[in-house]
Amino acid sequence: MPIIKDLLRSKNRKLITVSSSASIFDALKIMAESNIGCLIVLEGESYVGIFTERDYARKIVLEGRSSDTTTVNEIMISDIPMLNMNDTIELCSNLMTEKTLRYLPVFENNQLVNVISQSDIIKYTIDAQKSLIEHLQNYMNLK
Repeated sequence: MPIIKDLLRSKNRKLITVSSSASIFDALKIMAESNIGCLIVLEGESYVGIFTERDYARKIVLEGRSSDTTTVNEIMISDIPMLNMNDTIELCSNLMTEKTLRYLPVFENNQLVNVISQSDIIKYTIDAQKSLIEHLQNYMNLK
């Protein structure tokens, strides 16, 4: 069964973070420049949560708050499950579905390693299926 470590080997995006004290506006600029939908939130070097586009839409736009004066730590999500490098991709997918999450942080030896998105899982699954189909086609052509 494939594990998170397998998926991360094929992921070519580095971890992008933001300080918990940064303004929402600054966090959104980082996200736009990096073309991503979430940021890992740090206090110093320590992981404290995740900030997503969904958080912005629901907790800033819909509530009429200011992106300039609201800080990331005021609206970030801090109580989400944390994955281990040896957890299965199936577990990751199930957690995302059950808790309606699009992103989950990944840890190894209590150190933040990366973040996994729903699209990472979909891409990995599609690539694995393509590889299996190719393998089966090659096998059938040998007969």
